Amino acid sequence: METIDTILKNSIKICQPAEGYRFNADSVLLAKFVKPANDMVNILDIGAGSGVISVLLRYLYSFVHIDAVEINSYLYECMLKTIDMNMMNGYINPVHADIRKLKTSRRYDMIVSNPPYRSSQTGRLCVNIDENNARFSESLHLEDVLSFSRSYLKNKGFLYFCYEADLAVEAFALCRKYRVEPKRITFFHPDVDKPARQCFFECRKNAGQELKVDKPLFQKICGGINEYYEKLFLDTEVFL
Repeated sequence: METIDTILKNSIKICQPAEGYRFNADSVLLAKFVKPANDMVNILDIGAGSGVISVLLRYLYSFVHIDAVEINSYLYECMLKTIDMNMMNGYINPVHADIRKLKTSRRYDMIVSNPPYRSSQTGRLCVNIDENNARFSESLHLEDVLSFSRSYLKNKGFLYFCYEADLAVEAFALCRKYRVEPKRITFFHPDVDKPARQCFFECRKNAGQELKVDKPLFQKICGGINEYYEKLFLDTEVFL
């Protein structure tokens, strides 16, 4: 069973499982966190799921070649429908593969990934095995993304990813290990009096050590609506 959901004022349609893993706010925020450049031609979305980030990247920035890699067969089928519904065939190239085994002659200007954060031993398991694979890092770890990026990201190319804030030290250490240097980070808080929940990383391969910490993003302001946060999901001209 699948559902068809819409985002950005119904501009984009997403096919996704009715039960099991479904995309959340992280995917939209990560796409809005990207800073495109004119020389970005070849883009890769690792762990593309139902295709939400790939479609957003095409819609928001008009990228002409996006490889969207997904290992899960059901999510891959949903992604095919998502691409077709949004008439993005020819711009988004779906790839049904395990990134840990994928070999390609292409070198990427930018890689984007919203990988699972934690081991299944650190969180409550779901009944649905596909949701477990999307939530926990046994099927895809940040280190897999960084290892692939070291080999297939162009020199000075960009990597964007989202990670849980309390695991940020792990993310920094792994980035340094694979020579993909963090250059910009935004911390996302549920409210102004709550600790950060996620963080969004912009990294560059073989870049120097200089980090910009953006102002924090708050989902709510003292329990009330944060209009800026709400506009991120509605306005195509508002970005992180």
